[in-house]
Amino acid sequence: MKKLLIVLCLFLCPSCYAKEPFLKFEIDAEKNANSHNNMGIIYVQDRYYAAAIKEFQTAILLCPDKQSSAIYYTNLANVYMKIGYPALAQDTLERAIRLYPMNFSYYQDVVQAYKQQGLLASKLKQYKNDIKNPMSEIMVGLILIEQGQVQEGLSTLHQFCLLEPDLIISKGVMNYIKANSNVKL
Repeated sequence: MKKLLIVLCLFLCPSCYAKEPFLKFEIDAEKNANSHNNMGIIYVQDRYYAAAIKEFQTAILLCPDKQSSAIYYTNLANVYMKIGYPALAQDTLERAIRLYPMNFSYYQDVVQAYKQQGLLASKLKQYKNDIKNPMSEIMVGLILIEQGQVQEGLSTLHQFCLLEPDLIISKGVMNYIKANSNVKL
């Protein structure tokens, strides 16, 4: 009888129920993705590359098509490059560029991945033929520079800046040109 009375009190007493605000909670995928990315960065600093890869992959899975995920892709690519997997780095960097094509360092990094795989010549041909995409000129310029054709590469990058002066990326390209050239532009 005592147990029955306790059970009835629990069901009939409104203060025993959880209020609606306590039942509602939302999962913020972007916030969680950022937390996983930060954890991945810590793992990279500690050289726990397998754990870092998992954290970056989780961050990407939480927000696969967000512009902010471009940084998660580049962090993952940097780990792949550190452990000697430039093909995986290439894929993730190309995805980062698709999500946010205005970051010049992404182009520099993907050219390094091409170089490590011995793909510079074929990629140069590919990007020279891609006349519809103005960003291809950036890739052509960087690849030429990596192949030792520095003046031609810098000239190609400068031509890009002249044709696309209002793009956000153009400032980064100009800074690169100034840092790698003795010529004032």
